[in-house]
Amino acid sequence: MSHKQKSNFFDIVLNSVNEGVSIIDKDFRITFHNRVVTQLYGASLIVEHCYKAFRGRNDPCEDCKVIEVLKDGQERRVIRDISLPNGGILLVETISAALTDEDGNIIGAVEVARDVTEQKKAEALLNRTLLEENEVLRHLNRELSDAAGYVRTVLPRPITSGPLIVDWKFIPSASLAGDSFGYHWIDDDHFAIYLLDVSGNGWGAALLSVSIINVLRSHALPDADFHKPHQVLFALNNTFPAEKHNDYFFTIWYGVYNINSHKLSYASGGHPPAILFSRSSSKQMQLDPLQTSNFVMGGQRDFDYQWKTHEIRQPSCLYVFSDGVYDITKTDGSIWGLDAFLKFCRQSFKIGQSNLDCLLEYAQDIAPQKTFEDDLTILEIAFK
Repeated sequence: MSHKQKSNFFDIVLNSVNEGVSIIDKDFRITFHNRVVTQLYGASLIVEHCYKAFRGRNDPCEDCKVIEVLKDGQERRVIRDISLPNGGILLVETISAALTDEDGNIIGAVEVARDVTEQKKAEALLNRTLLEENEVLRHLNRELSDAAGYVRTVLPRPITSGPLIVDWKFIPSASLAGDSFGYHWIDDDHFAIYLLDVSGNGWGAALLSVSIINVLRSHALPDADFHKPHQVLFALNNTFPAEKHNDYFFTIWYGVYNINSHKLSYASGGHPPAILFSRSSSKQMQLDPLQTSNFVMGGQRDFDYQWKTHEIRQPSCLYVFSDGVYDITKTDGSIWGLDAFLKFCRQSFKIGQSNLDCLLEYAQDIAPQKTFEDDLTILEIAFK
């Protein structure tokens, strides 16, 4: 193949891909880019400095990955936003790699840019937060070898005073599953409560679970009103499709309590019911399952999630949990199960005091070697 044929082949291949490809020399000048870059910027950028063409600067960027690549030849990967000439903004994942001559000398860098705006927006926002704004969590992400310990770092502290008293138990299984949860004040009058369970075990499930919790905690879902559970589930379902996350789907229970109206709005996606314990008008213990018949999360795009409201009588106590609380293999090999769990709660739980230690002690008594095959996670919210 002649030099001209090789050049033509090179152009055809690079112009057939959907990613933007640029070649930058050691003086930061663009010596080649493919049709995707031309379409984005509306003109040829050949011989322009990359920092001027791509970022509108007069000198190299402070966080320039090309500089680092030219120094050590090691590949760099980053997600950042770029401004286009038409005023638009894209979230782009950029991979920078060294370009060498026949003798192995670095003569420039190749940058491949992939638009991840639509399918990765929530994750990109999370990664940017972790990498640029949260030094503590970034350190944990690098250094923690204990996956369960990492999950615990994002869990909220119990609330011991105020109109709501919140406590919880989180006992990870030996293989670590995908349970995680959170709660926070949306504003002065509305309190959000959420618990989710990602399918599968190990780091993949745990990290996806933490990512979703951080998105909820930071309100990083575009076009979702966090006061409205059905909107939150709709946005989460479309942001975290299973096919884009190693086929992990997840279940969730999400509720918002209004301290003025004493009404709890809630929605669940394939998740076990939350259980509300209160006293009836006849002073008898009353158990109300709070659940909506919705599909699991990440399984069907644009699913129309339903929601409900429930008036909270005080005093009462709400329990939100994953299936690991009752899906326990007993010493005789049988499964404890949801019905047996609810029967235990009716017989043993008392309003006005925490019941979590009582539950955990019993679960450990019936489980072989006091360990669990799935994460055991339960929230207790007391309405005073």
